[in-house]
Amino acid sequence: MKIGSKPLPLVLLGIRSAFKEEISSTASEMVYGETLRLPGEMLKISTPVRITDPASLLHRHRAIFHRLQPVPASKHCKLHVFVFQDLRDCDYVFLRDDKISKALVNTPYTGPWKVLKHTEKIFKFSIRGKAVTVSIDRLKPAYVLDDDLSSSINNRTNRHVHFDI
Repeated sequence: MKIGSKPLPLVLLGIRSAFKEEISSTASEMVYGETLRLPGEMLKISTPVRITDPASLLHRHRAIFHRLQPVPASKHCKLHVFVFQDLRDCDYVFLRDDKISKALVNTPYTGPWKVLKHTEKIFKFSIRGKAVTVSIDRLKPAYVLDDDLSSSINNRTNRHVHFDI
């Protein structure tokens, strides 16, 4: 069963115009600076081939897919997640909310939340009385004042200044 070289130009054109996520572009955009317009003449509409025996079609497709070999994808950048150094010593954390929101008024972080315990990669903290376990990739430290300090602070004239937080 020989496929032949007739579909080769169309295959090459498809490869050049295929979007590659790692470079956020197509090969033709990198070479020519703009996307290729695929000509309709190359996409010839043919009459469907009548298959009388479905078993032979299945055997043919299995043989074609058996010859296909996966090609390893190229990785042009190394993903590095930033982790705060103060995260291992903090008592409160902010949690990144990963849901997509169209409104810009939504804050990307919720909290601060009280840390119950943590390991090197996992934090367990309390959200509205419920214990939640989260990876450190979604956390950043929250710097909060002590409860005793935030309730009253003396100013220069020794008057008590109260902050309602």
